[in-house]
Amino acid sequence: MIRVCKPPTPTNLGEAGVARTQKDCAAYAANPMDYLSGTRKFIFEPTIYGHNSVKDTLRTVQHGKCCFCEGRFEAFAAADVEHYRPKGAVQQDKNSSRLIPGYYWLAYSWDNLYWCCQVCNRNNKKNYFPLANPRRRARSHTDDIANERPLILNPGGQEDPCCHIKFRDEIAVGSTKAGRKTIEIVGLNRVTLVEERLTRLKELRRLLEIVEIFTRNPDRGSRQLLKDARSELTAAVQPAAVFSAMATDFLHGTEPIQAKAP
Repeated sequence: MIRVCKPPTPTNLGEAGVARTQKDCAAYAANPMDYLSGTRKFIFEPTIYGHNSVKDTLRTVQHGKCCFCEGRFEAFAAADVEHYRPKGAVQQDKNSSRLIPGYYWLAYSWDNLYWCCQVCNRNNKKNYFPLANPRRRARSHTDDIANERPLILNPGGQEDPCCHIKFRDEIAVGSTKAGRKTIEIVGLNRVTLVEERLTRLKELRRLLEIVEIFTRNPDRGSRQLLKDARSELTAAVQPAAVFSAMATDFLHGTEPIQAKAP
């Protein structure tokens, strides 16, 4: 998991999203108990938060990777526009009650939207949004989310996720409570994902072996191979690379690329 740096809000989201948010907030203010009881429900518009301009921008700034697992997906249907704070309902954990409504006033907020693979989003994160203190959870648009301390890392937040999640080879390890809870909730150590990271790790180890062998025994015929291997290792830690956080932790301090890493 690496930090996502977003550009300004896409025009469509800024215009239609603001108008729809104002409408939803007014509806809640007029009948709060109806929404809290479930008598009334918000009908969200995916054509606004899931507009092509939103999807395209998120895919670009996230380098075609999931905001959580850093897996790359090519198929358009393999990903969703993910709401960091769930819009329809929210749960602290699997043993807690489901609260309705969710963060309805953030359904069209650019800061709350990310491009996410369906496994991280639908199979794992779902409506979970644990807080350090659930009693401080914002329950309506009149509450201040700044009072919350989320235990799921915000991909585009002020803190770099890499400060909370490290990798021991292909295994994600939380170095903070938020890091550990993110790994648990999003499923960053699910079997299929670990296997994919292991495959990538084997590729990096092979490249390291090439660099080490030909650095010790240079000859004219190996210069291009050595150059290519170093270039691939340097590229592996760039934000656009698949599993770049794991690659960075694995290659950190490795002498052959240390001086060449950006």
